[in-house]
Amino acid sequence: MPSKVFANATVHFLRVLLLHQNFPGQFRQLAPALRIVGHEVIAVGARQQPWAETDVLYHSCGGDPATDMRQTNAEMRLTAQLAHGRRVLSVLQRLRQQGWIPDVVMLHPFWGDGLFLDDVYPDVPLVALLELDFHSLKLEHFDPEFGRGSAADLGANLALRQWADQMAIRRMQQGITATAFQRSTFPSWQQQRIAVIHEGVDLKRCQPNPLARLTLPDGLVIQRGDPVISFGSRSLEPLRGIASFLRCLPQLLASHSSLQVVVVGQDDQCYGPPPPGDYKSWKELFVQELGDRVDWHRVHFTGHLPYDQLLTLFQITEAHVYLTYPYVLSWSLLEAMACGAVVVGSATAPVEEVISDRENGWLVPFFDSAALAERLLKVLGDPQAQDPIRMAARRTVGRNYDSRRCTAMQVELLEAVAR
Repeated sequence: MPSKVFANATVHFLRVLLLHQNFPGQFRQLAPALRIVGHEVIAVGARQQPWAETDVLYHSCGGDPATDMRQTNAEMRLTAQLAHGRRVLSVLQRLRQQGWIPDVVMLHPFWGDGLFLDDVYPDVPLVALLELDFHSLKLEHFDPEFGRGSAADLGANLALRQWADQMAIRRMQQGITATAFQRSTFPSWQQQRIAVIHEGVDLKRCQPNPLARLTLPDGLVIQRGDPVISFGSRSLEPLRGIASFLRCLPQLLASHSSLQVVVVGQDDQCYGPPPPGDYKSWKELFVQELGDRVDWHRVHFTGHLPYDQLLTLFQITEAHVYLTYPYVLSWSLLEAMACGAVVVGSATAPVEEVISDRENGWLVPFFDSAALAERLLKVLGDPQAQDPIRMAARRTVGRNYDSRRCTAMQVELLEAVAR
């Protein structure tokens, strides 16, 4: 462990190894924070280059584990994890041959990044980023319409799907997860070793802007004060509420003649099963289901938006809709709240961990599209009355999810584990 002496005090700097197939992933705030403190950081991921700048030394192991893991066959998923683990192993072996030995390793284990860690660094303490234990979710009971497909997609053998996670849990000195709900999905004896520390939100970047203005990909120009409702998810699928949201549009659009609806997200599935039959996407299924009951000229599907444009949308929208099964909380919910958006969310965990109904947002039943439309119309009917909600939402993020506080806690945890 390298050290330097400042004013008669010895400061120990760590060598930190970060492993994440989609680096920086959840380490996007942590990696630069470690560098600012003075620690030496090396990261390994599958991409040729990280998708965000982190100012750390990065090594690509290649491959596409996120795609390889999209297998319904349990054995093929295991093979994909092993293959990715071996690619990471080859990078770690080169680092070891060069004499580089970390003081602590932090990794996301799901894709197999840490399966061969002990072949190179058997004595280095491990911090594992854990997201969910699928065993406790029982999504097939939560969603009677799409539940059977969801359960099948999670895998007939949930233990095999989470094999790499469980190997990391056996090996780790400390686990970490973003929300109390996520920790609660793990067995009680494992929860004792899992700290709850969110990745955090950059409050300087995510803040209200009364002058916000945005040109959407289809050419529509919107600005703060326009009647706009937004919906966002990484992918448009039932697990993230696209069914409930689109089914509220006939009532919503018919009741508000000038409303524009902006739907952000990829037209595919990331978390749940593909749509049934010959439908190419869930969007196609629901568009066909709703037909001419919706004025589709006022519904703007943007696909993926660049991050700065997404934040601008949050600054503009009169209400941002966030719906999810009991699952991992999306960064976008907290970013929208930090931008001063009025969030209408589903009354599901972990949303209820963040939003208190009528205080810093609004909650509606996940499947009740009529209730969703009614709440959105009330928000649109008196935007100024929502100002206390907007301010309380940003205060919530500032109090509990400020990236400066969250990353400081993560750095302290890594330092404690290394010691």
